[in-house]
Amino acid sequence: MNKRRSINPAALPAVGQPLGGGFYAGRIFFDGAEHAVIDAGREFETIAQWWDQPGPRVTVRGAASFHDGYANTLAMAEAGSAIARKVLAMTIRGQRGWHLPSIEQLQVMRANLLQLPDWGRYWDNLRSGGPAQAFTYADYWGSTQNASGSSWCLHMLPWCTPTTNWATKSKGIRPVRTLLISQDAYVHAPSTDTPTTEDNLRGLANEVAVATVLERFVNEDAGKFYGRTEALVAELAALAGGRP
Repeated sequence: MNKRRSINPAALPAVGQPLGGGFYAGRIFFDGAEHAVIDAGREFETIAQWWDQPGPRVTVRGAASFHDGYANTLAMAEAGSAIARKVLAMTIRGQRGWHLPSIEQLQVMRANLLQLPDWGRYWDNLRSGGPAQAFTYADYWGSTQNASGSSWCLHMLPWCTPTTNWATKSKGIRPVRTLLISQDAYVHAPSTDTPTTEDNLRGLANEVAVATVLERFVNEDAGKFYGRTEALVAELAALAGGRP
């Protein structure tokens, strides 16, 4: 499953640059790890109902995550959502694993991508042109359900916050996928209370002691160094409380 693939954080491009079949939109944290959010771009967006099946107001209990859009979309598809099934079946630029973004993934896209010229702000889909990757609908569905019959959505404008609407309303759908950001790069030795070399170097702040050491190695009148480098280093290290 593409969702389980990981990427080294050092390999992440700048926001808006190509990554994993789409465009890198930023990071989001869930399930105890960071993930890279990838926007499919303007070419693959559409308009649809969050829920298009007849009958009473639907409650998709598995679509309640504010962060994991993939899990939400799977739950929607299993419950009968046509748009969820369509997006899950997509292959975009050779990549699978696309889904409806969670409401917080939409927030990442709004906060980051709208600052870039190629995305800009909302561009009326009834007009031609506009930024190459512009969000062309007034607002977009997230995969996060709010309550029975309603779900979270977001206007793609810099100042907007999430709101809710009936799931039968038609709104923009912008497929995304995520890549797990490898945590191996962050592994390091456990922190301890043992003083570090940096802490010990505070001993060098004693100007009188340092001057006393240096006067044995530098001719003050001629300004010449006697050349005993190893001995000088050893004495300064001892003064700092460390080892040569």
